[in-house]
Parts: sequence; structure tokens; C-alpha cells
Amino acid sequence: MSLFRMMEIAEGLMQLDPVRTYPSRGADLVSRIVSARAHRLTLNGGEMSGEDPGGEADLCLPLRSGREQVGTLHLWLEPGDRLGDDELRLARWGARALGRGLCYATRLTAEGGRRQGEDVTQTLKRAPLTPRERDVVSLLVSGASTRDIAGRTGLTVSTVNTYLKRIFSKLGVHSRVELIARMAGTDATPRHPVSGEEPALT
Repeated sequence: MSLFRMMEIAEGLMQLDPVRTYPSRGADLVSRIVSARAHRLTLNGGEMSGEDPGGEADLCLPLRSGREQVGTLHLWLEPGDRLGDDELRLARWGARALGRGLCYATRLTAEGGRRQGEDVTQTLKRAPLTPRERDVVSLLVSGASTRDIAGRTGLTVSTVNTYLKRIFSKLGVHSRVELIARMAGTDATPRHPVSGEEPALT
């Protein structure tokens, strides 16, 4: 594998946004290191993604963050393929990076959600948002439209939409409905949004 390709994979493993699709994206990237024909990701919470072509996997990589194992990546190689020492080392490196990324993605998702008995103001204080982004979310949750938010904050409609895109990205949501659900503590968001889905801003 070329150095350039490895750099692309490393960059992809560090790209947590959007956090909801990170597990499947990260597993796919690690599987490319060894040119696996199929892969399956199993997380400790019981969630799975990827394919299961049947039979035993050729390689099972533990995904760790520190000493904690957060899941396993099962890889099926092309018939007759054998991994060299360098490829095996790179695959293990990718598995370590994916394990850390999974923990960070989980933490980011949890930080932006409402806890039991907590009001929206407290939830917003914990969320990884700027003060202006918190203002926008607070107004949105209270039922304000984009124009209302613009009028009450002195921002343009375009700037409010830009803030909403940033907020969606930071909190791992894809629409106003998902954001409001997150703030309300119901978080009825899909586990795997459609690839390429654009956030609804109006």
C-alpha cells in the first residue's frame, strides 16, 4: 500500500464527523489496509455492521481504547491471500486508531444529549458548542424559525443556517427534528442515516 493511501486512511480514521456513521466508515477503512473482501464490526453494545460471508474470519482484530476492548473487527481475506508482517502491523495500528475513534465518537454523542432530570439549559452547558451556538439551539428548541432566530440574534438567515450546520455536525444529528429530540431526551434518531443525506435547515 502506498504512503499516500495510508495517509488517506489515517485521515479518515481521525474524521469523527458524522459520529453516527463513524463505526461503519472506520471499519471499512481498516479493512482496506489488508484489502479484505468482507468485514464485520461487532461492538460491545451488541451493534454490528458490515457483511458476514459465512465461515470463520481470517483475521479478528480487537478494538481497544487504552485497556478497554470496545469491539472486534472481523476480516475475510481473498482466497489464497496471506498477510505479511508489515500488513499485519498496519492492520493492528488501524484497529487501535478505530478503537480510540469509537470511544471519542461515543463520548461526543453522549455530551450532546439530555440526561434524565436535566433541563435544556443544563444540557446545553455540557454540549460541545460555542455560546452563540447554544443561543441558536435554545431558540430553536423554543419553537423559533430560522427567520425568528435571525431576528432575535441579529444574524442573517444564511448565518443562522451556517450555525445550524455546525451544530448538527458537532452533535451528530442530521435535522432539526433530531436536534430537538436530542435536547428533549428522546433522541429518536436513526442509527445509520442514508449516506449523503443533507441536513434539513428550513
